[in-house]
Amino acid sequence: MTQHPPRTCLIINPTAGRKVGLTTNPLGLDDARALLECHGIEAEVFCTERAGHGTELARQAVRDGFRRVIAAGGDGTVAEVAEGLVNTDAVLGVLPLGSIMNVARMLGIPRDLDQAAEVIKAQRVARIDIGEARSQAKSRLFLEAAGIGIDAGLFAYFNQLDSGNWRSLKPLLTFMWRYRPRRLTIRLDGKPRRYRAMMVTVANGPYLGAALTLAPDARLDDRRFDVQIFTGFGKLELLRHLWAISGGRRVYNPKVLSFRARTVEIEPRQPMMIHADSQPLGTTPARIELLPAALAVIVGGDPACLPALTRQPAEPAAAPSAEAASPERAEPTAVAG
Repeated sequence: MTQHPPRTCLIINPTAGRKVGLTTNPLGLDDARALLECHGIEAEVFCTERAGHGTELARQAVRDGFRRVIAAGGDGTVAEVAEGLVNTDAVLGVLPLGSIMNVARMLGIPRDLDQAAEVIKAQRVARIDIGEARSQAKSRLFLEAAGIGIDAGLFAYFNQLDSGNWRSLKPLLTFMWRYRPRRLTIRLDGKPRRYRAMMVTVANGPYLGAALTLAPDARLDDRRFDVQIFTGFGKLELLRHLWAISGGRRVYNPKVLSFRARTVEIEPRQPMMIHADSQPLGTTPARIELLPAALAVIVGGDPACLPALTRQPAEPAAAPSAEAASPERAEPTAVAG
């Protein structure tokens, strides 16, 4: 019996591929159609028009019976589309158009668009975990990482600079000058620990921001967060460390304490800013929870770009249900930082 390809749609961000006014990887609507046709992928094409529209389009695509949804854009676009597919049978594919593309890197998807289209066509499917971060103000799902502290403030200012608001440079420098470590209580699966820290990262995968390798051992399908607590850092020392781990580089630092957990609650003595996938969420207290095997994704397998998974999917593979994919809950274990 002939197996037909899944009904497919492409959700494209027409403004993707631009960073601080520079073009990085442009792909117009006609280009996208031609690319998919060249690789034998039949797809209906939809364009995002505003922030959050990718999630709306993805949810509508599921209701309309699409079972393969391709996100063409940067990490923000991919995250929006992914949110609309969480806990469904639809599978996410990625055409990487952004300047950093942490998600594509973690899924083993090449930056070359022709090669990425071939990955989508091969349809190697895995189910990965998703995180949910909640503050008093709002909640947000995330693919990469959430966190509190100095990095949340830096991301907020960098996002403004990225949008062309150079007037935020002076407030950024003021924020950096005044920032001090905070005392906080962190509960890992309900077990409290107390630290004085500059920041805490709750990582679903290894990369965040400018391909910062904040949690190099994190895997997208291991049913645990990697929790990194940055203790004992001065501001300049922390900035040097962040620079050292940018671009996917891995550097060990004994001041980074590492743990694993499925739920993380953070309550500092003074309010601290929160982010999820570099997007601000307000201030603490925060609760961050794992949604195991909540998203089906198409992954690559090029040895030069291996996905951040604990196990590689069969080729091709059908996505199992989230319930079948999730193992029994185990106690969190501390690992060397």
